[in-house]
Amino acid sequence: MKNLTLIVAIIAVVFSGCKKKTEEPTAEGNIAGHYEFMMPGSVSGEPAKFYQMTFVQNGGAVTGDIALNDSGTLVGGTVAGTISNGVFTFHANMDNSTHTFHFRAGVGSAVKPQIITGKYVRYASLRSTDSIGGNLTGINDWHCLPNYHINQYVFRQVSSTPNPTGAPVIFVHGMDGDMTNWDTIVLNLSAEFKAKHNVYEYQYNWKDSILINGRKLKHDVDSAGFSLPPILIGHSMGGLVSRGYIVSGGAITQLVTLGTPHLGTPLVNLINFVCVANYPGPRNMYPSDGYIQYILNHPLDIANRSKYYVIGGHMGGDWVLKLGYITWVWKESYYASVDKLGFDLFRILFPLDENDGLVNKNSALFNGASVNRPLPLQEWVDHFHLIKPGRVPQIMDYINSL
Repeated sequence: MKNLTLIVAIIAVVFSGCKKKTEEPTAEGNIAGHYEFMMPGSVSGEPAKFYQMTFVQNGGAVTGDIALNDSGTLVGGTVAGTISNGVFTFHANMDNSTHTFHFRAGVGSAVKPQIITGKYVRYASLRSTDSIGGNLTGINDWHCLPNYHINQYVFRQVSSTPNPTGAPVIFVHGMDGDMTNWDTIVLNLSAEFKAKHNVYEYQYNWKDSILINGRKLKHDVDSAGFSLPPILIGHSMGGLVSRGYIVSGGAITQLVTLGTPHLGTPLVNLINFVCVANYPGPRNMYPSDGYIQYILNHPLDIANRSKYYVIGGHMGGDWVLKLGYITWVWKESYYASVDKLGFDLFRILFPLDENDGLVNKNSALFNGASVNRPLPLQEWVDHFHLIKPGRVPQIMDYINSL
């Protein structure tokens, strides 16, 4: 019980350390901060567009910047508006007039992050074409480490063969990771695999919205001019980025995911207390709304699920009597510290969820969806070791068999 008491104490310290920031109320109408916004396509089949905005408020005037990554094309602009009596109205002036729009919303007293709900109107040649409900999802504008691990976008080839007979393979890392996470797996690719496939790695900024990262991947794949649709291999958030590529119109031969939260992860509900993770990308993994629900219901995602091959892990331990105390002993000694903490949070808050420390089994195996599960659950493997060949030889053998 000592370990459990220690974990509870750690959680209490973490929560109390962030309490002042997260519970500090904002004045009614104070909407300064960072926001993301999804606008549905204007015609049937057009993908939704993801915007990111930063607002600055001075009295009743609101100004700011807006950015849109639309299938690899960066569109920027400014916003200007007013807020009065809890009503926020602004106009987005984009570099490309087809993306310009008007938004009218209601704002009340709230803590950050907050939702601003209203109606936006699209403009074409300065004329309204439709009016659709939407919302701006606020992101805390404070971070304990504001410059923490900002990835540059990189799409690079790491292995080439003169006469590939198979589809190109792209490795996509997870949250808080980068392309070097795949170094050990790339070193363990067999000669037969490398003679069959050209191999690439995609590095993205995990702080950005997942759909933006997926659209950037589509842009890179389109620019590469592959003769065959790629095989995507994604770890954790990388599997969701790969699905963002698919719902943006990207074709695949196969998608292999390792510990991907296909249904989201309930641990994201604690993100307000983890300031280094309080960004659009991590927040997109909420199970019940936003990006997860968007891709779960997207026709392109549904149409491609017969090509999804999902693999999950499961860590664990046992209560044992040791030196007169009942002590928790992990199944493996190599578990990562963050996975141990995540497992204990699951055990306390969601005790029925088997998990790998960060993602529960049902989500990693995409339960309820018609997908392929080529390997049994990787027993006693934590989240970060799903990409370590020495710990998961079955996964390495499976990759080499592609």
